[in-house]
Amino acid sequence: MTSRNAILAAALAGALAASPVFLPGQDKVTLRFGPAQGTTLTYSLSSVINVDGKNFMGLNLALNADSRGEIRLFSKAATRDTVRADMTSPGIDVNIRLPEKVMSQKLGTTRGEPLDVVFNRTGKIESIGNPEAVGGNNPFNISIPQLLRDYFPAFPVEPVGRGESWLEGRRLTIPFQGFDIQVNLSITYTLDDILPADDGRLALISAVYKVGVSGVKDLDGDTQGVFEGEGAGAGSLQVHIDKGWFSEYRVDFKTDAVFVMKKGAERLAELPFSFSAFAEVILLSVQAPDPIIR
Repeated sequence: MTSRNAILAAALAGALAASPVFLPGQDKVTLRFGPAQGTTLTYSLSSVINVDGKNFMGLNLALNADSRGEIRLFSKAATRDTVRADMTSPGIDVNIRLPEKVMSQKLGTTRGEPLDVVFNRTGKIESIGNPEAVGGNNPFNISIPQLLRDYFPAFPVEPVGRGESWLEGRRLTIPFQGFDIQVNLSITYTLDDILPADDGRLALISAVYKVGVSGVKDLDGDTQGVFEGEGAGAGSLQVHIDKGWFSEYRVDFKTDAVFVMKKGAERLAELPFSFSAFAEVILLSVQAPDPIIR
């Protein structure tokens, strides 16, 4: 090797040695839900649920439900463990399509009164006060509090680094032709990357879903109807680390299942059905707190 090539090789080796190598667990960050007091976050929310199947008489039991609209969160006082927010909505359109009819309704907060929502620092809802603000008589029990609980993401409890994961479990209840289908989600979130953004650091997160379906209803005599099944799905999440909020969250999963008529341990009949759900929550705008006038 010539003297010149030796110098170049040494310089290259030094540059490589100085370059950062990102390994799982390095550069841990703390993801916390906590917009500054006085911040208003406006999100678009949309969800689509499809159920396909037939009953024991061969009748179509298909169901399609979609919800689309906006919600606004006005961040109020916070503690070390919780964030309070006023939640209002100009309207969320809900449409339910059944084989025999279509039902529609607009959900929203009334007379400008907000829901009083308490989040913990992972973004999970601890409580919802003033439920009268959204009224009642919602089709198929679809409500704004339910949509918030079902389709808002969960941040990790502990700091995480690139390539590290955290788990969350949640349960969705889907009313279906007089039955309550329990959809049990086991979610694995993984921090894929951390990028610079205009307002600080942006965490890119993927999510993998394992889905279980259950539900039981007493039929005639000692006969029961039981839902059984499993499925999978995927999603994504973007978190603005230094601001304390998320800007995108998408959920997409599907399961194949059966409705089983049982008498004790005996399986009398089985009917297949499928269930799928897609939802996304997208940040539309941020209104910063009013400056303090001195």
